[in-house]
Amino acid sequence: MQITRLLTILLLCWLMPAAQAAEEAPAPGNALTLDELRTFTDVFNQVRNNYVEDISEQTLLRYAIEGMVQQLDPWSEFMDAETFRQLGDVSAGRYGGIGVRVDILAQRLFIEAVTPGGPASEARILSGDQLLAVDGVPVRGRPLGDSMDALLGEPGSTVELRVRSPGEAARELTVTRDYLTVPSVFRKPVDGDIGLFHVSHFTRHSHEELRAAIDDLGADLGGPLSGIILDLRGNPGGVIDSAVAIADGFLDRGLIVYTRSRYAPTQIEFRAEPGQWTEALPLVILVDSRTASAAEVLTGALKDHGRATVIGARTYGKGSIQSVLALRNGAGLKLTTAHYFTPSDTVIQGHGIVPDLVLEDQSVEVLETTELDAGIRAAIRTIRGKSLP
Repeated sequence: MQITRLLTILLLCWLMPAAQAAEEAPAPGNALTLDELRTFTDVFNQVRNNYVEDISEQTLLRYAIEGMVQQLDPWSEFMDAETFRQLGDVSAGRYGGIGVRVDILAQRLFIEAVTPGGPASEARILSGDQLLAVDGVPVRGRPLGDSMDALLGEPGSTVELRVRSPGEAARELTVTRDYLTVPSVFRKPVDGDIGLFHVSHFTRHSHEELRAAIDDLGADLGGPLSGIILDLRGNPGGVIDSAVAIADGFLDRGLIVYTRSRYAPTQIEFRAEPGQWTEALPLVILVDSRTASAAEVLTGALKDHGRATVIGARTYGKGSIQSVLALRNGAGLKLTTAHYFTPSDTVIQGHGIVPDLVLEDQSVEVLETTELDAGIRAAIRTIRGKSLP
């Protein structure tokens, strides 16, 4: 009954100023009436008292909040305190784990790679080891995704593993999880001296990763690159500031992106500053129907300025900002507060970016194969055929 009384008090607090204001001026057309607010409390009471299962008032209130937010759009979200904290870790490009990349072969889990200096490396887990059990639960007979998820957890917590190296007996290990950096940029040379850079998502450090990757690949090849392929296929977006910084790295001047919003903190405009990372170097961007959000902002800016040739399929069309708002109880609200517009006033939301050269949409894992797909081959031909888009 406490929440019911609280709802009644909140309704009165809501209505009293409205009643006072009504004596001075007509109520706005979208103002809630007393009957409308009473309907909410009536529904709340009916569900609490008569629903087939007993559900706590706290749970019902959370359902009401979640339902309100979910009806807005697919991206707004109410987050409890733990989810809110985890969101901060993801945007920072880090997670709690043991530092391994796991591969699935013949319905078994194998360690594909070990992060140098990470917890797994310290525990002498090796690439090629088979993962047999996690926290006493055998991998066999369990959904493989559950075993993989069980490797993650709060930094400082421990996980019990049973692993086996090829030709050796299984061994039991206790590994302490730690914060691990999640790389977002992957590089390799193609067609000799062209750099292929796949950006999987945008963290706060992706622009720094990309600039370092460009410099490192040039150093590995012993000379300057002749062109750059920026592969944003499958990139769902992420931290917008990092995407803007990458656009700035390829532009000398001009508008990068701007927003329209009712929420003042998201009324923004980004402009490029003089100086490029790779001035006059040909640039091609690969996109597909999964390229979204911050990746579309980056693509739209470089396309509108004629700095890059865009190849692939029309992008997803998610051109909105989700502001993360902290609530007093430690929870958070991810709320759509603005829409992005490209320098040519193109709205991204619901439309996406149309490539200069349209190719059939593909599902590719570019850096896990030595075969060059159609998009990469088209990008190479574009770079070899002209100096600048």
